[in-house]
Amino acid sequence: MGITQRLSPQPIAVAQGNIEYVERFIYLGSVIPSDGDVEADINTRLAKAAAVFRRLDNVWRSSTLSLKIKLDLYTSLIVSTVIYMYASETWKSTARICQRLFFYQRNLRKILSNTWKDHVANMKVLSRTGQRRLQDIVAKRQLRMAGHIIRMPPGRPANYSMSWSPRGIGRRRGRPTKTWALGGLHLKKT
Repeated sequence: MGITQRLSPQPIAVAQGNIEYVERFIYLGSVIPSDGDVEADINTRLAKAAAVFRRLDNVWRSSTLSLKIKLDLYTSLIVSTVIYMYASETWKSTARICQRLFFYQRNLRKILSNTWKDHVANMKVLSRTGQRRLQDIVAKRQLRMAGHIIRMPPGRPANYSMSWSPRGIGRRRGRPTKTWALGGLHLKKT
């Protein structure tokens, strides 16, 4: 199976057969589209986590379970579905993606039995539950991966990709394109 944006790719023969070209495929739980955008992967992970959260609705409403047990379940089942799967370190950090990840924390309000009428601030919900924002978890994983790449010996493909920029294409009008290394500079160590 190959992935490309070209209309008529050259066939690749492997063991008396040609590799099929597809628009997107799933690898280790991550959705990889032909355009390389990560939003499809993030949306898929959020949908899977939402389905798990809905299936456990009776657990979240239970008055016999302690808050600690509910939060441990939330961390191990919901947060791990969204963040701790393969390749969350490579996500780009756009305002739209951060907003999606932040909006997803409404589940913590449901665990605490808070409604919109209670007017509880987001940071108060996070401090009450002891959880971190999902975008902060992703940022920490990105910084950890960047540290590994920077410590690699020069000449390794991952190390080279930190400073790579396409050649032969004149710079277009507007803001310069961000490289992965420059895109991660706004991340704070948490």
